[in-house]
Amino acid sequence: MHALLSHGLPVASSCHGEGVCSKCRVRILAGADNLSPETALETELKARNRIGPEFRISCQTRVMNDIVIDTTYW
Repeated sequence: MHALLSHGLPVASSCHGEGVCSKCRVRILAGADNLSPETALETELKARNRIGPEFRISCQTRVMNDIVIDTTYW
């Protein structure tokens, strides 16, 4: 989420990055190995909201190198 915002890209969120709403999910198209491992909170959010493995919750994910993503709200 912070990487997206710092590059001027909008991020959907009603919890402002607190890891509650999961609206900031992004679909990972390439570069998944360049992301931090899922946190326990992210895993629980994805399970509770039936979010597939191709998505990450951006407020719970750290970007360590180049990735390609898409969202439903862009």
